[in-house]
Amino acid sequence: MLRNVRKITPLLRSLLLGVAAVSTVSVSSAVMIGCEDENSPEFSVKRLDNIAMRPMAVKRIVQFFEDAMSRAGSDRSDKAVQALLDKIVPPLVRTYVENADTTDDRTRGEIIKLLADSRDERAKPALIKAVKDYKPNVGETHLRASAKAISQMKIRDQEAMDALIAAFVRFEAGSKNGSQYYVDIKAALVEVSHESWVPQLIERLNRPMEIPGQADRNDEEKITTYRNEQFWQTTAAEILGEIKSPDAVKPLFKTVIDPNKGDVAATAVMAMVKIGKPSMNTLIDSLLGKDEEMIEYAKGKIKDQKEAVPTLIRSAALVIGTIGRADGVDPLLLALSKIDKADYLTQAIIARELPKCPRSDESFRTFTRIFEAMPMSVLMPPAGNPAVQVLAEDIGRFSDRTTIDTLIKRRDTLKGDQQDKDMMRDSVLGTMVKLMRADQVAVVEAAITRWVLGKDEAKAEKDALEKAKKLLSACEEKIDCYLAKLDEPQVQEKDEQFTGIKAAYMLAMLGNEATALEIARRFPKIKNGAIKFAAGLALDRLTLNGSQAIADIIAEQLKINIEKGDRDLIQGDAPLRQIRFRLLARL
Repeated sequence: MLRNVRKITPLLRSLLLGVAAVSTVSVSSAVMIGCEDENSPEFSVKRLDNIAMRPMAVKRIVQFFEDAMSRAGSDRSDKAVQALLDKIVPPLVRTYVENADTTDDRTRGEIIKLLADSRDERAKPALIKAVKDYKPNVGETHLRASAKAISQMKIRDQEAMDALIAAFVRFEAGSKNGSQYYVDIKAALVEVSHESWVPQLIERLNRPMEIPGQADRNDEEKITTYRNEQFWQTTAAEILGEIKSPDAVKPLFKTVIDPNKGDVAATAVMAMVKIGKPSMNTLIDSLLGKDEEMIEYAKGKIKDQKEAVPTLIRSAALVIGTIGRADGVDPLLLALSKIDKADYLTQAIIARELPKCPRSDESFRTFTRIFEAMPMSVLMPPAGNPAVQVLAEDIGRFSDRTTIDTLIKRRDTLKGDQQDKDMMRDSVLGTMVKLMRADQVAVVEAAITRWVLGKDEAKAEKDALEKAKKLLSACEEKIDCYLAKLDEPQVQEKDEQFTGIKAAYMLAMLGNEATALEIARRFPKIKNGAIKFAAGLALDRLTLNGSQAIADIIAEQLKINIEKGDRDLIQGDAPLRQIRFRLLARL
């Protein structure tokens, strides 16, 4: 028995010593770990090299960055933020670039998002790699973060530019993932708009498009293909306009001609406006039937061959008018002189573009002649509004007081049923009230008395007349008075907006380029979209030769409103964006 006890005692002793040894090791380990501060970024940075620990380490580093930015009020230049970035950016870049195969996608996404948010120049290798490695339906989050950072950090290295354009042509906006990110990716690409991209952008723009029909509504492949092309070509058109590439003019104009590219056409038109003067030769030659390449292209795209050349002419006129340069007026007049007198639609479309360009006496006379002879049955695409209705409003852009007599004569001499006469009355009254001067009030009132037989008819026009009379009585022909009315707070209300609209039309008639500058300075206080639009038209009318100074003022206002993020303000600024491009195109 004692022998057994003696045998067991050493065993127990060894077991106890073993436990003690393990306990000692555990305590020692706890002491060693305790020497490192788990709440320091260095602690997590060291664990980036450990595959198992990397995801948690990245999460902790992200938290450090977010906390530092929060304390600094999102100021990246804060000393504490910069000190943190010095510790975390280089190892994160190394991890993203060198350890892609051993890092899960979510962790890599967290790394690139942090690096992109850091706006740290040292993050550039990782940002470029993220763009280079982009694969459709896999790397959209990485591409969005990196492209945005590259654009905002003004990184323009050719390596980065090559990576971005290569990712652009691979990006599929029609895919499930792509549809979530294409807006931000497009915005980043447009912000960069690098000249080296021109060949790839034109290649995208030249690709065919086919609008899915009713029979294709369940054909996901066809719909996805169309959405991809729509993204590529709309983005390409916008960037080519930003670059102001003369080589892009014909591809852009072909986009306007192609019926299958209707969703891209508006962007292509504005791109040619931004390009400005270099667009004019192709447009004028197409307008006058001198560009054989464009004629053949139109014949190949327009099914009704009789409409091919007229479509080319109408499209050229539209873009010339939208650009609004003085050298477009004579070609428009020459084209009108060659048009078949029975082709009222083409006449109406070309005439509509005349008041968008700097006025000449001949352009005003020609417009008036076409308006007076235009049949009520002619409808303007795409909305199908009567041409006389459109022209009755557009004639106001000439800012000519004699227009009052033209409008009254057009209504008084109209032959047709009462419905036609009422439609003509409603078309001309608004323009008459906008243009009338104090000595024309009686003439306008007499016309209304003749045309408006019912007490409840033309209520809006009657109300506008009363507001116009009150404004004319208060301001007479004093420019400063009309300028003050544009941004008067109570006038911004919808019920009072016609006072501001009328003031803008009076400024277009009475003012000069100095007046246009004053109008531009008032845009920040003009909250009403209708008044802002009318003021923009007045400014446009008064700057026949363009103005860099006014364009800069508008650009600054647009930027401020975008930064505010107010959708209503941004939407109300749409006409100003186009007017700004027109001012620059005239230089």
